[in-house]
Amino acid sequence: MSDNKPRILVIDDEADIRHLLTMTLIQMGLDVSSSKDLTNAKQQLSEEKFHFCLTDLKLPDGNGLDFVKYVRQQYPLMPIAVITAFGSTDNAIEAMKLGAFDFLAKPIDLAHLRQLLKHAFKYVGGKQVEPQAPFTFLAGSSEVINKLREKMVKIRGSQAPIVIEGERGTEKERLAQILHEQSSRSDHAEVFLDCSSQSPEELEHLLFSKDDDNECLLYQANSSTLILSNIHSLSIITQKKLLHAIEQKKYPVESEQSDEPLDLRIMVCTEKPLIDYVHSHQLRDDLYFRLNVIQLKVPSITQRLSDLDTLIDSYLEELAENKELSSKARQTLHNYEFPFNYRELENILEKACALAESDTIEEPDLLLAQSEDLDAKKLQSQSSDKGFTRGNLPLDQFIEKVEKAEIEKALNETRWNRTEAAKLLGISFRTIRYKMKKLGIE
Repeated sequence: MSDNKPRILVIDDEADIRHLLTMTLIQMGLDVSSSKDLTNAKQQLSEEKFHFCLTDLKLPDGNGLDFVKYVRQQYPLMPIAVITAFGSTDNAIEAMKLGAFDFLAKPIDLAHLRQLLKHAFKYVGGKQVEPQAPFTFLAGSSEVINKLREKMVKIRGSQAPIVIEGERGTEKERLAQILHEQSSRSDHAEVFLDCSSQSPEELEHLLFSKDDDNECLLYQANSSTLILSNIHSLSIITQKKLLHAIEQKKYPVESEQSDEPLDLRIMVCTEKPLIDYVHSHQLRDDLYFRLNVIQLKVPSITQRLSDLDTLIDSYLEELAENKELSSKARQTLHNYEFPFNYRELENILEKACALAESDTIEEPDLLLAQSEDLDAKKLQSQSSDKGFTRGNLPLDQFIEKVEKAEIEKALNETRWNRTEAAKLLGISFRTIRYKMKKLGIE
């Protein structure tokens, strides 16, 4: 045995398959041991160090799923993959839920085997990335955020699909990006698609069609991670094509890349549990069961209020090292509900840093959505009397249009004295200065 070569343990009761896998792996420059049953496999694992294990699920002296659990408990740093019968995705999914690195279907595709080993050895020898950056939504010491970080560490070596669930603004896409950065696929950029951003026809084209100017998203995400938000917005036909691509690890038949192997990991971000979309017939149940292997829930701010001060200080450190909150401003944030969670907190603090005239952020520097909503309603009710109509403008753009007109009117009435204009509008000087910059009023 060479100490410089990764060592593989192959477990299968069929001699022909053991021989094929052993010869293939040796030709790939690996050291290989094999076993026809679990009893002998456990003995070999206790006597030698292995870097990877590949096992069939049906063995004469035990269940492969139980063996996956055993390996995860006894040898947590060694990836284990399972061999399943063709079309037996239920067993493969169950194995990955128990901690299997990935799976191979019979008849074994050697290209898929090489891809699997490539990721496995990257994981075994790769860097261990700390999942908590101090300035992110992962900061804190509450029980819910500790559990999330612990689960992130446990699934770091998996190739299984992940479903990330959380309320609006809980940074689900950012969490998916962090998980990708920690994975064996981090050499390639992740690919992101919000399925609610395009028509069903355009989504199908984006995912599967290749033209002279653009590669399809599946091709771009090959060897990487495809992050999908609002997957229920895909048409049922597109969902079926995606399921086929995931299960067969191949591009759809009609694509130009159909002969190439597809090495893809899927992460799904959703505000509602995916099962709700299955019940409402917006998501295929077979695609749901294929994707719903590992589940992560991102807690909202209201679910971890004990972390709020840590979150505030962490975001402030990232935004402006010299800024701090007054006690009254900090209490104002503690009394706020944060309907848009971490993104809103970061946005509020970013605005406050821009508005504050000193190193201390005061309560008037905090522009909270609830108070802004009240101002917006007031502006809307006044706008109809002044000839403003929203038309096809999004609400936020319409509100900005009304705000700009009112601020310019107040400035003209006060000969562009910003202090007097702010008094006329009933807002602070800091607020009018911020809004003038935001709205491009010079």
